[in-house]
Amino acid sequence: MKVTVFLLAQRLIISALVMLTAPTACFSQQAEQAHDAGKIKFRLDDIRADGLRGPADGLVAVSYEFCVPADAASIAEVKRLDPSVQISPGARGRVGCKVDQALCIGNTHQKGWRGVLEKLAALAYVKEIRECFFD
Repeated sequence: MKVTVFLLAQRLIISALVMLTAPTACFSQQAEQAHDAGKIKFRLDDIRADGLRGPADGLVAVSYEFCVPADAASIAEVKRLDPSVQISPGARGRVGCKVDQALCIGNTHQKGWRGVLEKLAALAYVKEIRECFFD
């Protein structure tokens, strides 16, 4: 009887440990994904699948800006990920690029625009992506 109770207690402890560690692993993965998504500093929910937003008689693409290191490898990677991107080395933009960075401006009017933004946000050297307003 004592052996049975001991084995039952042991199983409960092991089950509890598994339950405690499994959610932590899932949480850290979700936190990592949220971290990348948190780099995108504007609402995506209002943008349609075709990359446009606004009223039916005034649909527009959403432009966005971000900074990357002003080196050939980083610029080539960003151009490969985002065909819409325009690169302006030395420009600050509203996002505030530094001297050793290049301002990148892209837009959502492209196939798979959300995936493009997510891939850009996943780059370690992209700190934030902000909506771009042309004044």
